Amino acid sequence: MIEVGRDFERMQDFIAGRLSDDEQRAFDDRLARDPGLVHELEESLRLSEGLHQLRAQGYFDKAASRARGSRIWLPLLAAAAIAGLALFLWLQPSTGPLPLLTASLDSRAPAVGPSVAAHFTFVAVRDGSIPDLNLPSGGVIEFRAAPATHLTGSRYRMTLVRQDEGEASKPVGAAAGLQLGADGYVHGYADASRLEPGRYVLRIEPDAEAPGTAEVFTFNLHRPGS
Repeated sequence: MIEVGRDFERMQDFIAGRLSDDEQRAFDDRLARDPGLVHELEESLRLSEGLHQLRAQGYFDKAASRARGSRIWLPLLAAAAIAGLALFLWLQPSTGPLPLLTASLDSRAPAVGPSVAAHFTFVAVRDGSIPDLNLPSGGVIEFRAAPATHLTGSRYRMTLVRQDEGEASKPVGAAAGLQLGADGYVHGYADASRLEPGRYVLRIEPDAEAPGTAEVFTFNLHRPGS
């Protein structure tokens, strides 16, 4: 059962990386048990991206300039911003950007295209080394990861988290309902043009209601030649 107000604040703190270590672990445990919460988190990620797009297009600056100097316009400005965001998100399936991380190449945007620019394969190793991987300038990155638990018919969730130095972790993409491929890996696809150089964590875990533990892979992305 999702407590709307409290969970919304907790999801925003999770996305912004403001949770403590204990709160982070507790929230991860809830994600593993509650598919409804996973869905709400994915919607929050899309909402955050929608706000970013509106801000990048100057929507809020233009609306604020029209309302500046008169307090009576402030409620109308807030209503207009909400209406504009609702319209933007309503148009998302046809005109807006797709989630950064998706379950298949078929769901990628035409602008991204089906071209796979890089294949990254992750398997648990004992030495704990962190690989350095080249970040393509465009195209799609295919992530292949071996889950800790292999169960016939199981579905998995893949989460990509950015770990900036000196800052808290921040989820940048998630895909749920993934199936184990014939090669024994869980596959996910990311738009390379929307990733920045830095340290990332790829997390693979069974969807809610499925037994098993999460497998976590840390890696660095950098531009070739840098």
